[in-house]
Amino acid sequence: MQRDTGLFDPRSAIVTTSERTFVIRATDGRAGGVNLGCGAPDGDLLEVTGPLKPGDRIVKRATDEIREGTALK
Repeated sequence: MQRDTGLFDPRSAIVTTSERTFVIRATDGRAGGVNLGCGAPDGDLLEVTGPLKPGDRIVKRATDEIREGTALK
């Protein structure tokens, strides 16, 4: 979702580990992690910075157990 101030994603889509913060983007039906920076919250959304673009498809309830290249439904 894009707002006037930037790109916002649901908090449930953002995974934070001790090593990185990322979302899982679906590309050709496969999972791929995209590293992000996080900014201001807006309700259940969080502003993100990184190589995401409006229209990218992301996993709404992501976990660090989803591995690169995993087939997504």
